[in-house]
Order: sequence, then C-alpha cells, then structure tokens
Amino acid sequence: MKEGERKLKFALAVLLALLILSGCLAAKADDPKMAAIEQVLEQQFNGPDEEFLKAMWNPANKQIVDGVEVNAAFEQQVEEKYGEYFTDQELDQFMRVFGTYFPGLADIYGYELRLDEVDIELSETTANRYTFTAEVVFQKAGEKEQHAEVQGIVLFSNVQKGKIGKFTYTDDDGLSERLKQ
Repeated sequence: MKEGERKLKFALAVLLALLILSGCLAAKADDPKMAAIEQVLEQQFNGPDEEFLKAMWNPANKQIVDGVEVNAAFEQQVEEKYGEYFTDQELDQFMRVFGTYFPGLADIYGYELRLDEVDIELSETTANRYTFTAEVVFQKAGEKEQHAEVQGIVLFSNVQKGKIGKFTYTDDDGLSERLKQ
C-alpha cells in the first residue's frame, strides 16, 4: 500500500509542477508587452536584414531637406519593422542609439545573427518594467558558431499604452567587440 501511495503522491507532484509551469508559460504568451519585446529582439538579432540595411546605407536614399539629412526609404523601413512597438520619441532614440548597432556591425564584418532564446521577466517592484536576456548566435561564413547573452531593460509608456517608452541594452557579453573581429 505504501508503494502505491508514494507513486500517487509523486504523480500528483509532477502534475502540479506541470500545471504551474504551463500557467507561467501561458501568462508570458498572453502578455502583449513580452511579445513586443521579443519582436524587437527578433528584428535586432536575426539577419542582418538586407532590405533594412540597404535602405540605411544607400546614398541615393539620402537627401538634404532644410539643412537636415533625410532618408525616407530608411524611415519607412524603421516604421514598418519597429513603429508599432515604440512611442514616437523612443523609436527615434532607439534607432539613434541601438537600432542599427548590432545589425550594422554584423553587416560590416560579415556575420549572420540568430536569436536563439529569449527570457523576459516582469519586474515585481516597478510597474511596466521588464528585463530580458537574449541568447544570440553569431557566425561568419565557414567559421565556428559563437554565442553571446545580451541583457537589457524595457520600460513601457504610461501615456501610450502598450508602447515601449525606453529600451536599453545593459550588457552584450562582448558581442559588439567580437563582431568587430
């Protein structure tokens, strides 16, 4: 009888653990903010996206309007790929600081990037604050695959609900330096 009770308790413990785990996964899958973060990371770390970079680098796309360089083709690419996720102000800031950094380095130095895994956590103490860890695989043609763990913080706007108000990489595990090799 004791063997049967032990098996039953073990089976119930496993079932409870699976229910808790599936509940946590469902909560993440149902959170549109986590989905937005993952989409941005996929844009950043899958590629490089040739169409996006061609629009950015092509000098024929650049014009001077009222003393300011304008690249309408690139702005269209930015809007299509990132516009739905960011506030207008943060989209501009993100693109100036981070948005083209990793894809640009990968393009210049001949690397392919692939987002392998993402872990996103909601802060328990700060509303609308998420942290992420992204496992990024990078490789030059014919060379050994390498990995880096990129971490960051994302704050969602209280004004424009569901939009990223601040996106910051906090640690790239040496990825930017290794891409320059």
